[in-house]
Amino acid sequence: MTTDESRDTDRAFRSAATFTLSVLGAALLTMVVALVWMSTQSGDCTDSMMECAGDEKYLLVFGPPLVLILGGVTAFVRTYQVWRAGGRWFVWQGAGWMLFVLMLIYAAASSRALLDV
Repeated sequence: MTTDESRDTDRAFRSAATFTLSVLGAALLTMVVALVWMSTQSGDCTDSMMECAGDEKYLLVFGPPLVLILGGVTAFVRTYQVWRAGGRWFVWQGAGWMLFVLMLIYAAASSRALLDV
Protein backbone atom coordinates (compact mmCIF):
# COMPACT_ATOMS: atom_id res chain seq x y z
CA MET A 1 0.00 0.00 0.00
CA THR A 2 1.42 3.34 -1.00
CA THR A 3 1.40 6.45 1.12
CA ASP A 4 -1.36 8.02 -1.00
CA GLU A 5 -3.60 4.96 -0.63
CA SER A 6 -2.99 4.94 3.11
CA ARG A 7 -3.82 8.63 3.32
CA ASP A 8 -7.05 8.10 1.32
CA THR A 9 -8.05 5.22 3.59
CA ASP A 10 -7.38 7.31 6.70
CA ARG A 11 -9.35 10.24 5.30
CA ALA A 12 -12.29 8.00 4.36
CA PHE A 13 -12.31 6.40 7.79
CA ARG A 14 -12.14 9.76 9.56
CA SER A 15 -15.01 11.22 7.56
CA ALA A 16 -17.21 8.13 8.08
CA ALA A 17 -16.38 8.03 11.80
CA THR A 18 -17.10 11.75 12.19
CA PHE A 19 -20.42 11.34 10.41
CA THR A 20 -21.38 8.33 12.54
CA LEU A 21 -20.50 10.07 15.79
CA SER A 22 -22.46 13.15 14.70
CA VAL A 23 -25.55 11.05 14.01
CA LEU A 24 -25.16 9.26 17.35
CA GLY A 25 -24.83 12.63 19.08
CA ALA A 26 -27.98 13.92 17.39
CA ALA A 27 -29.90 10.78 18.43
CA LEU A 28 -28.62 11.12 21.99
CA LEU A 29 -29.57 14.80 22.06
CA THR A 30 -33.08 13.90 20.85
CA MET A 31 -33.39 11.33 23.63
CA VAL A 32 -32.16 13.77 26.29
CA VAL A 33 -34.55 16.50 25.10
CA ALA A 34 -37.46 14.04 25.28
CA LEU A 35 -36.46 12.91 28.78
CA VAL A 36 -36.12 16.48 30.03
CA TRP A 37 -39.49 17.36 28.48
CA MET A 38 -41.06 14.34 30.17
CA SER A 39 -39.57 15.20 33.55
CA THR A 40 -40.96 18.72 33.43
CA GLN A 41 -44.41 17.69 32.19
CA SER A 42 -45.19 14.82 34.55
CA GLY A 43 -46.96 16.05 37.63
CA ASP A 44 -47.22 13.66 40.56
CA CYS A 45 -46.67 10.33 38.87
CA THR A 46 -45.48 8.07 41.65
CA ASP A 47 -45.22 4.76 39.79
CA SER A 48 -43.85 5.60 36.38
CA MET A 49 -43.00 8.72 34.46
CA MET A 50 -44.37 7.00 31.35
CA GLU A 51 -47.88 6.76 32.81
CA CYS A 52 -48.31 10.52 32.86
CA ALA A 53 -46.37 11.23 29.68
CA GLY A 54 -48.21 12.63 26.68
CA ASP A 55 -46.74 13.50 23.32
CA GLU A 56 -43.22 13.59 24.70
CA LYS A 57 -43.40 9.81 25.06
CA TYR A 58 -43.66 9.52 21.28
CA LEU A 59 -40.63 11.77 20.81
CA LEU A 60 -38.68 9.51 23.15
CA VAL A 61 -39.76 6.33 21.35
CA PHE A 62 -39.66 7.47 17.71
CA GLY A 63 -37.21 10.41 17.68
CA PRO A 64 -33.81 8.73 18.12
CA PRO A 65 -34.62 5.77 15.81
CA LEU A 66 -35.73 8.25 13.15
CA VAL A 67 -32.45 10.14 13.46
CA LEU A 68 -30.50 6.86 13.30
CA ILE A 69 -32.35 5.51 10.26
CA LEU A 70 -31.92 8.79 8.38
CA GLY A 71 -28.22 8.68 9.23
CA GLY A 72 -28.00 5.06 8.04
CA VAL A 73 -29.71 5.83 4.74
CA THR A 74 -27.41 8.81 4.25
CA ALA A 75 -24.38 6.60 4.93
CA PHE A 76 -25.58 4.08 2.33
CA VAL A 77 -26.12 6.85 -0.21
CA ARG A 78 -22.59 8.03 0.53
CA THR A 79 -21.41 4.42 0.09
CA TYR A 80 -22.82 4.38 -3.41
CA GLN A 81 -21.34 7.78 -4.26
CA VAL A 82 -17.87 6.78 -3.06
CA TRP A 83 -18.11 3.41 -4.85
CA ARG A 84 -19.02 5.14 -8.12
CA ALA A 85 -16.03 7.47 -7.70
CA GLY A 86 -13.74 4.50 -7.11
CA GLY A 87 -12.97 5.37 -3.49
CA ARG A 88 -12.87 3.46 -0.22
CA TRP A 89 -16.58 2.75 0.12
CA PHE A 90 -16.48 -0.06 2.70
CA VAL A 91 -16.11 2.28 5.68
CA TRP A 92 -19.31 4.07 4.70
CA GLN A 93 -21.13 0.76 4.36
CA GLY A 94 -19.94 -0.21 7.83
CA ALA A 95 -21.18 3.10 9.19
CA GLY A 96 -24.59 2.55 7.61
CA TRP A 97 -24.96 -0.95 9.03
CA MET A 98 -23.84 0.19 12.46
CA LEU A 99 -26.44 2.96 12.50
CA PHE A 100 -29.16 0.55 11.33
CA VAL A 101 -28.28 -1.97 14.06
CA LEU A 102 -28.28 0.73 16.74
CA MET A 103 -31.65 1.94 15.44
CA LEU A 104 -33.10 -1.57 15.80
CA ILE A 105 -31.68 -1.98 19.30
CA TYR A 106 -33.05 1.36 20.46
CA ALA A 107 -36.45 0.79 18.83
CA ALA A 108 -36.77 -2.63 20.45
CA ALA A 109 -35.72 -1.33 23.86
CA SER A 110 -37.96 1.73 23.81
CA SER A 111 -41.05 0.12 22.30
CA ARG A 112 -42.10 -1.08 25.74
CA ALA A 113 -42.78 2.54 26.68
CA LEU A 114 -45.80 2.50 24.37
CA LEU A 115 -47.30 -0.34 26.38
CA ASP A 116 -46.97 1.39 29.77
CA VAL A 117 -50.36 3.01 30.09
